[in-house]
Amino acid sequence: MSQQISTPRLTQVAPLLVDSTQRLLGYVAALATMIIWSGYFMSLRQGALSPLGTLELTLFRFAVPGFLLLPWFMARWHVIRRINPIWLLGIAVGAGLPFFLLSALAMRYAPVALGSTLIPGAAPLFVTGLAVWLFRQPFPRWRLFGLSLVVLGVGILVVAFSNTAQPMVLWAPIGFLACSALWALFTLCMRQSGLKPLDAAAVVTIPSTLLLLVFILFTRPTLDLTSVSTTEWMIQLAVQGLAVGLGAGYLYGYAINRLGAEATSAIGSFTPVCASLMAWLWFEEPMSTSMFLALALVTFGVVSASGLWRRAS
Repeated sequence: MSQQISTPRLTQVAPLLVDSTQRLLGYVAALATMIIWSGYFMSLRQGALSPLGTLELTLFRFAVPGFLLLPWFMARWHVIRRINPIWLLGIAVGAGLPFFLLSALAMRYAPVALGSTLIPGAAPLFVTGLAVWLFRQPFPRWRLFGLSLVVLGVGILVVAFSNTAQPMVLWAPIGFLACSALWALFTLCMRQSGLKPLDAAAVVTIPSTLLLLVFILFTRPTLDLTSVSTTEWMIQLAVQGLAVGLGAGYLYGYAINRLGAEATSAIGSFTPVCASLMAWLWFEEPMSTSMFLALALVTFGVVSASGLWRRAS
């Protein structure tokens, strides 16, 4: 128990003590998270294209896992309350309501490929930047090379989108990049906190659920699921609440605790490839040459910058 609740100082990197089997399981968890994330972006896009409201989607995302995790949260409160409040705040904000609402709003004006590339693709850029700035992590040339490729890929993607989008929706890439920074904050705070995966999932979903309940209590909005078929909103509930809220929340935290923040975010950079292919098949979203080039640059750049290829060699 003492190992679980002891946390490093703010500028001290938490140790990563795992064996080869645990590391392998971490890779499996990270890959499974990537698949769920791809479904998450598809679900956001489907919700943006359907009459289903943002409030309903938000309730699916947080209230469903929040109520399911409430007993766990209460049982683990004696551990959670001893974690540095800065880490808890970073976890709750980085993957909570601000992240979800901003990503859902931006997805209404942008294709899946843009959101799925900028959010998980640029997140390692922010993770590495924070690690170098806060924890004085080394910044070798191979990492600088990888991050340069990420910046180039993101730039190509944003320019390509800007040339085809209406002026009023040009803020969408900025929204996705802000989400990416929030996700990087969550990743580092999760890594430093030492919390178990379900602990972190509860810290994300339960405060968000409480804020939603307060909002509903004071504003009394109209919740309407009749505008879509039962099958559609049930799929959204399953994807947002169960697969993302519980499944990805657990798996991503598990991977971080066994691989570290940068390696886990590097594997997540493959999400845009998977999500873009799914969007091409499901929504018939076009895949331009610039999109393929941006995907390749971001993916290769993140893997290079994280040092994932060095661990595998």
